[in-house]
Amino acid sequence: MNFTSFIGQAQTAIDGKGRSSFPREFRRQLGPTEGDEFVITRGPNQTLRLFTLPEYEKFMADLDSRSDRRQADLVRRGLAPTVVELDGQNRILLPKILLEYAGLKGEVLYVQASGKTLELWNPERFNEKFGLQTNEAIAAFDAAFYGESLTEDLDGKK
Repeated sequence: MNFTSFIGQAQTAIDGKGRSSFPREFRRQLGPTEGDEFVITRGPNQTLRLFTLPEYEKFMADLDSRSDRRQADLVRRGLAPTVVELDGQNRILLPKILLEYAGLKGEVLYVQASGKTLELWNPERFNEKFGLQTNEAIAAFDAAFYGESLTEDLDGKK
């Protein structure tokens, strides 16, 4: 499979040394030029961002092209980028400072972002923000995803 974007979600454990298995679902979606090295940074909403190297280069080029240099410099300084590599057991070592920033302990949820980029979430925080736990939340999701016209039956009634 040669995808231009990651697809899916996966939750894995974080061991006592800060290592996390890189989910098989995402390893299968890597192209031959994307290798086994990644860049991990701080992300929005107290998440981490995991980029393939080509995707990180595109991100940095986009950041460099912003007209607001002050904002671009602020983002660049806040990223705290680190190169990580898959070990022989397909694990990555998550830097302690980034684990603390994202509140990751015991488990990490890998979630697709844009392109070949993943967000790494504290599973509880992700569920609080995006979990569909009430009928109202499910109805709001359905309306946003499908749109009003797609949730109507053939008679024009909801």
